[in-house]
Amino acid sequence: MSDTQQFVKSQKLHTYDKVREALVHTVLEKTLHSAGIYQTITSEIERTYNCSLYDCYEHPEYFSSILENKHREMYDLVTGAINKQLEMFSHEKPIARFLQAISS
Repeated sequence: MSDTQQFVKSQKLHTYDKVREALVHTVLEKTLHSAGIYQTITSEIERTYNCSLYDCYEHPEYFSSILENKHREMYDLVTGAINKQLEMFSHEKPIARFLQAISS
């Protein structure tokens, strides 16, 4: 494989990961807004982990921990809604890993 082909292949993989990351972020935002807890969750993620909701794609344990600690009564409802929305993409390993991490 030529250097150019290798570069194009690596860029495609990078682009697909960014699309998956944006998809997960959008689902998280939508679900948290619908549940009425967007502000409290995002504020706590920023305060506790010094990061944003967008970073939770790479660190789903941050999201899971904050949700469980701050809104335990809504944990199953919120994670269930996220799982349902991302179910059709769960064959993608990064998304499957995310879903497994927030459902544990």
